[in-house]
Amino acid sequence: MNEIGKLKRAKLYMDKLANGIDPNSGNRVHVDDIVRDSRVIGCFEYISRVLEWEIEAFEQSDETSKKRPKIKTFITEKQFSELKLNSGECRVSDIAKEINRVIEPNGSKKIQASWINDWLESIGMICKNADRCRVATDVGEDIGITSKLKTRDNGEEYYLNLYSVQAQSFIFDNLRAIIDYHYANK
Repeated sequence: MNEIGKLKRAKLYMDKLANGIDPNSGNRVHVDDIVRDSRVIGCFEYISRVLEWEIEAFEQSDETSKKRPKIKTFITEKQFSELKLNSGECRVSDIAKEINRVIEPNGSKKIQASWINDWLESIGMICKNADRCRVATDVGEDIGITSKLKTRDNGEEYYLNLYSVQAQSFIFDNLRAIIDYHYANK
């Protein structure tokens, strides 16, 4: 069996297990079986999603190319636990750098600061002002996003958004939603 076949079979098994079905017999697993635990089901669903991304990457890659494409961005539970909050306010690019630091071993695509901003805008935490600059909304300010007016050396004004520890934590807690939003709107 080739690599893509192995990935598809593994995904099929994860999907069946997540739905409480024994992948070998096709029978429903007893309600008290460990594979029916909600945390275990969540793991099966997550693994299935990662396998789906890997399958898509294989299917979209050029067959003549020797270099495998980067797989879609993902983060494991262990990596979540390794994320570190900046002690004070920071920029969204600093948050993206921290996420990329912990997901680097995955070999997956790096997260971009714009992904975070796009998602924050989609949920009303930031918005574009008349100058098309992204600034914090009242709801964004409530979680610790502040927009500061700055001036460049050439006299041009711009807004710098800074993220408190609370805002950073909010972003980390919603990281999967940010990644899913990016790929859904790509």
